[in-house]
Amino acid sequence: MASSPKAPDESTQLARERTTLAVERSFLAFERTLMSWLRTSLSMISFGFTLVKFFEYVVDQRGTPIVGRLGATWSPRALGLSMVAIGTGALLLAVIQHGRRVKALQAQGLVAQWNLAYWVAILVAALGMFALVSIVSGA
Repeated sequence: MASSPKAPDESTQLARERTTLAVERSFLAFERTLMSWLRTSLSMISFGFTLVKFFEYVVDQRGTPIVGRLGATWSPRALGLSMVAIGTGALLLAVIQHGRRVKALQAQGLVAQWNLAYWVAILVAALGMFALVSIVSGA
């Protein structure tokens, strides 16, 4: 007597559907995390760049460097450059981490899809690199 293949029962189908939805929720959580890193990094990059440019403007107007009570131990340029570098580096690492997580989810059955947050983060990281070059070159 030949056995016929079993049709998936309702509980098996429900388990597959729940697993698919769990993978999709994980992807959305990873995307929200990347967007959080994007906001934080963009704040650091823009504040650092603004800090550098503002104090360059003040020094140009006064004609003399700004010296604090404790002396010129931290220049605004070094502080701003550090903030831009940290923001850009953190965003690049977040993009790499996001890419690895998405690949792991694709191995679990995530359907390949276009990821807007990923591409925006890459563009903002390029903007951060441009800001770094601008500060270092003194433009």
